[in-house]
Amino acid sequence: MSPQRRLLLDAGALIDIETDPRGETFRSCVKAFEDGYRPYLPSVVLAQVWRDRTRQHPLRMVRRLCTVLPFTEQTAEDVGLLLARSGTSDVVDAAVIVAAIEHNAAVLTSDPKDLAKLASAAEYPVRLLTV
Repeated sequence: MSPQRRLLLDAGALIDIETDPRGETFRSCVKAFEDGYRPYLPSVVLAQVWRDRTRQHPLRMVRRLCTVLPFTEQTAEDVGLLLARSGTSDVVDAAVIVAAIEHNAAVLTSDPKDLAKLASAAEYPVRLLTV
């Protein structure tokens, strides 16, 4: 990760961390944190994956490393506009792209195709890193 590109996690990245708690995605988050760049975690992404605090220890660990981004009224408007532009309907995916643009962040994702369509509609070059 370059200092100019912060990391942002989507649901696929969180699922990857649950599947492989010490794998590449987890290590990327730790490295970013150690380099002084807290990964971004949109709150709607957390909501999409969070199910049971007692069983999701890896996610609790990563969550502590991250800056959790709120889903504000302004975010809702930006997401709605992007969905209209892209002709898609996934609020969480659009929120990921809106946050990536706002924070100039590369996205750790397992779904680059759908996110690329949204980034294209936003006319912004979001870097998508497949996990």
